[in-house]
Amino acid sequence: MAPSRYVLERRVLGFWETRRVRRLVVVRHAKARRDSARGDHGRELSTRGRAQASLLRTWTEHGRPLGGLRGTAVVSDAARTLETFELGLAGSPVVARGVVDPALYNGVRDVTTRDVLSALVAADPGYGDLFVVCHNPTVSYLVADLAAPSDVADAALRSGFAMCGVAVLAYDHDVPALGSCDLEFYGAPELDARVP
Repeated sequence: MAPSRYVLERRVLGFWETRRVRRLVVVRHAKARRDSARGDHGRELSTRGRAQASLLRTWTEHGRPLGGLRGTAVVSDAARTLETFELGLAGSPVVARGVVDPALYNGVRDVTTRDVLSALVAADPGYGDLFVVCHNPTVSYLVADLAAPSDVADAALRSGFAMCGVAVLAYDHDVPALGSCDLEFYGAPELDARVP
């Protein structure tokens, strides 16, 4: 079932007003190789990471965790995030366009929730859902800062943000606001333990 796009807000003169609900999909890159001749920024996905990202693509199909969503993705320019995006989301039914933003790479500095929100605002066409593909601990901080307090959010954050993990946050503002988003989904593609 596709996520609801509208929420009944209040009744005015016998009519219900609605407000649009958008989603922010937060994706941590899949498992990367430990080393690269091009340094941390150039680390590519491992065999396991490529399998995780390929499995993520199946989540974009109708009836799956990301099915029914569609919007703009903002992606860190690190090799592992680009590869996760390309294998898992690019060209799928959920991504209308992708924007690469070097400011989301945290290998040089800490990337804060404010930095991510600024990148999203700069890329946001004002409609549809938003996706961000970047690194930990940025993804953990982002979800912790944006999610309204709930048992679901607490449990998801306590377990740690898995490689290729996905969090779906619902919000009804122009941009996601601190502590006001509903965590609708958190999970990560499950692979057979034998995949290296």
